[in-house]
Amino acid sequence: MKTHVIGAGLWLLLLGGVTAQPAPAVLPLDKAIQTALQNNKGIKLADTRTQAAEARSQEAKDRSLPQANASLAYSRYSLTGPFSIKGPDGNALFGIPAGAFNATIGGVTVSKEVFGGFAEKSAEKSAELLAKASHLDAQRNRSELVYTVTDAYYNLVKLIKSAGVIEQNIRQFDEREREARNLEKEGIVTANEVLKIQLQKNNLQLSRLQVDKARQTAFYNFNLLIGLPTDQAVAVDTTLTNPNTALESLDNFLGRAVQARPELQANSLRFQASGEQLRNVKSTMYPHLGVSAGYNYINPSARLLPEAQSFVSAWNVGAAITYNIGSLYNLKGRLHSAQTAIDETVLQGQQINDQVRSEVVTAYNNYQLALEQQNVIRTAIDQARENYRLTESRFRNGLVGSTDLLEADSFLLQAQLNAINATVDAQLAYQRLLKATGTNLN
Repeated sequence: MKTHVIGAGLWLLLLGGVTAQPAPAVLPLDKAIQTALQNNKGIKLADTRTQAAEARSQEAKDRSLPQANASLAYSRYSLTGPFSIKGPDGNALFGIPAGAFNATIGGVTVSKEVFGGFAEKSAEKSAELLAKASHLDAQRNRSELVYTVTDAYYNLVKLIKSAGVIEQNIRQFDEREREARNLEKEGIVTANEVLKIQLQKNNLQLSRLQVDKARQTAFYNFNLLIGLPTDQAVAVDTTLTNPNTALESLDNFLGRAVQARPELQANSLRFQASGEQLRNVKSTMYPHLGVSAGYNYINPSARLLPEAQSFVSAWNVGAAITYNIGSLYNLKGRLHSAQTAIDETVLQGQQINDQVRSEVVTAYNNYQLALEQQNVIRTAIDQARENYRLTESRFRNGLVGSTDLLEADSFLLQAQLNAINATVDAQLAYQRLLKATGTNLN
């Protein structure tokens, strides 16, 4: 009875250990990308820069609003003699006696520049264009992150699938070792042949250790990339399917890239913003016209609300035109700097356009190559399997040694690993082509 109780206790303990550590749910690639877009620190930093650009755009709009000022001041004055203001009939309208007196002075002024050489409009437009360019920069960062996550995800798939192939080969070598020992007892193979098989199995075990460590490192970095805790267990979808093989023409991809790549769109906006900044500099060469309206209040007493006819208040409206004469000779440097900024954006646009076209052509050709390599590798893996089958049959009959068998197994293992790499590389090549055309966020 005691033995049964102990056995039941151990069984429950093992069952509890199994249920306490359930296998992690598979994280699909699209879910991993969304998680990274939400958690990645680089994306958050890009969003912060976009918000700063939007704030600068709002500041430019705020500066175009009318300016309003209000003031209220209290002072005590000491006079050397009496002072008064008389009306046409000779009666005093306003008087200040000799000696000291208190005075409260207040005023409200509203002013607006009606024409400033298009400075307000150009500054507002420039800030708005730069804010839109900042949005496109953030979009480019998202596109880069999508591909980086995809690359890391498929690298995990490659390591997991490779580890599975190596593990399967190790199990097969265990069986071969047992068969070789039996053949050794029958005198068909020598002890040296058995030793070669054991050595090859040890090499495979070493490869398994290396792949396991690489997989642990890859999972750690993957969690960092998508913003998950580094100790959180993650499972990936190891299903490998070929991407869409119906390729459009290269010209279609090039045309799409020119229209969709955020770098080119952002540079175009910055070119327009540079033109507005040049216009802003030239605005100082025009006369500036402004209007204003105000109210002034003077109370020569300590009372906040003085008696009738003991204070002065007045409304005023006005217009002023000013011209900066210095703009005739001191704008050469600023004009040259603004024009240089325009030239720089033109050259940057040409450089970015060349880089985009080169990236699309490279990605297009690499994807075609990946598809063609898959066809070659499929044939190679069929040949490697047949070669191994024939060599193993001859080995069992004592017609060939273990060297030939190990060579055939090496060919088969390499063909299996090549098949995994080719399928993953085709997926990545397709994603790289989408990124090159600026459509991997769609």
